[in-house]
Amino acid sequence: MRASAEQIHRSSLGRGVGLLMVALAAMAVIVTMLAWRARATLEDLRRADYINNVLPAMTTLMEDLLNAETGQRGYLLTQRTSYLQPYRDAMRNLDRRVEELRERDQDPAHAAKLARVRELVQLKMGELSQTLRLHDSGREEQAMEMILGDQGQHHMDELRDVLGELTSSMRAERAAISARLGVEASHTELLMLAGLAMLGLFTLLATTQLVLRSRDLVRTQRRLKGIADNVPALICHYDAKGLVRFANAEVGRVFHVDPATLDGHSLDKVRGIENAERMRPYFERALRGEAVEFDAEQVIDGETLHFHQRFVPELSGGRFEGFYACSMDITERKRAEERVAASERRMKAVTDNLPVFIAYIDARRCLRYANETLRTWYGLDPQAAIGLHIDEVFGVASTGERSAQLALSLGGERVEFEVTSTMLGKQRHLRSVYVPDVGADGRVQGIFTLSIDITVMKQAEAQLARLASSDALTGLPNRREFDQALGGALTRQRRLAREGRVMALLFLDIDRFKSINDTHGHGVGDTVLREFAQVLRRAVRGSDHVARIAGDEFVAVLEGLNRPEEAEQVAAKIVEAVRAARPAELAISTSIGVATVADGEAPAMDLIALADRALYQAKHQGRDGWAALQWPGPDQRR
Repeated sequence: MRASAEQIHRSSLGRGVGLLMVALAAMAVIVTMLAWRARATLEDLRRADYINNVLPAMTTLMEDLLNAETGQRGYLLTQRTSYLQPYRDAMRNLDRRVEELRERDQDPAHAAKLARVRELVQLKMGELSQTLRLHDSGREEQAMEMILGDQGQHHMDELRDVLGELTSSMRAERAAISARLGVEASHTELLMLAGLAMLGLFTLLATTQLVLRSRDLVRTQRRLKGIADNVPALICHYDAKGLVRFANAEVGRVFHVDPATLDGHSLDKVRGIENAERMRPYFERALRGEAVEFDAEQVIDGETLHFHQRFVPELSGGRFEGFYACSMDITERKRAEERVAASERRMKAVTDNLPVFIAYIDARRCLRYANETLRTWYGLDPQAAIGLHIDEVFGVASTGERSAQLALSLGGERVEFEVTSTMLGKQRHLRSVYVPDVGADGRVQGIFTLSIDITVMKQAEAQLARLASSDALTGLPNRREFDQALGGALTRQRRLAREGRVMALLFLDIDRFKSINDTHGHGVGDTVLREFAQVLRRAVRGSDHVARIAGDEFVAVLEGLNRPEEAEQVAAKIVEAVRAARPAELAISTSIGVATVADGEAPAMDLIALADRALYQAKHQGRDGWAALQWPGPDQRR
């Protein structure tokens, strides 16, 4: 019996020692893996902090460049000096922004691109300054040609490309780090839980077989606490009543307490009443045996920190024993996200208040961004339009007008064009630029679009053209327009002459007009001229060209006449109409010289001289009448 008992004792002791050795080996592996993961996590956090420090500098530099260019273009297009303030602010900061970016980004792999960024910024600053100097010196057209030229846009596009490549690669790296940290956190928690569960299991088995089980248990607990105290996370264990039974050293460091003094205390003692209230709903769910994962703010020493927290229930034989709480400090990540979000808000505020339409269309031709101009021009809420196909947003007719340009841009080509569209019943003349968004793989992911309403400029151009070709007092074409019309009429007459058609030039003036001005004043004289012009316009056909060439001298070009007598009939009609009109309640008359041509070889100046001679003849015959001459020989009629 004794030998049997001793054999059993030795067997139990061997199994106990074996189980203890297995437990120690497992814990050593877990400690090694946790230490390795901790070092990798620290390197990732340092790299993420470096990226978060560099990216805002790149974003701020690009914002300043865009502000400078927007202010410059706004000033040149609108002449509003208010646009110069953002330009000056941006230009004042650009050198500092470039230097700040160079100091922050010490990555040797970025050195060449950063040098190119600095060079492009200097070129862009020089270009912006030169356009303003040209504009301020009165050379507006040269300034506009420069800002619309390919060189300046090429610099800006290259700058966007270089910064885009840098930011895209760094954001991709940051995203990979975040994903890796998330996975590492989950793996660390699982390893901890697995280690704790394994330790509990092997310790329980070992203590049933070893006389010195209590000493081994204390040793094991010490090892676990050492592991937990060196994990970069806050780890606690709460029992089924919600009281703390364990807190690692990180909890004490963050909340400035001795972790040992928290044993048996509630959540309020660990986190503080205000912080505990924020976590109460999740805490109660964990006490019901539910696994919970969430982000929460915690105010510690007046500073708001952000934690990603996970509550994992502890079950024993299906019975709830408590739960483990693991919290990772994600404050820096949150702050970086807030800085990015703030930058995006500022950029949106800028774009929403620019007098241009800015949008982003993806490769499937769906709208992914639009500024507030979408509401002004199309009456659509920009947020409600996100994700819709452009045919739904702008209408098939509108997108059809731009289909060729859309296809070219989605094919990777930068496109600039002008188009006229009707929006909310209003016709707008737009100058648009489509810039392809090319990804790292060379594929076009979408296009950036920018459209400027140049309706006012086009109207001004048309008005200037009208003013340049018309008489301000009467609204009739002026001498310049008449010369062009006469030249065109003589060209057409060469063809019409073969059909037997005749052309005529009428030279008219108001009889004794100087005495009207001298007697009644120039105001009355102007009224007489305006009403005389209206009488003349009504007396001829709509296809005939009427003009005022000087003072009270008027001309009329009659085309496509069947015979010369038709011109004389028109002259007689005009004489009678002027007698009956009584402009400014005055009895006035007109004298008309008629020059007709039956072929198309009459020089314009010779035809004008012939009509002038006919007018002189009408004056010589007593005024209030007409006289006609046929080119090239005299042929007078009354």
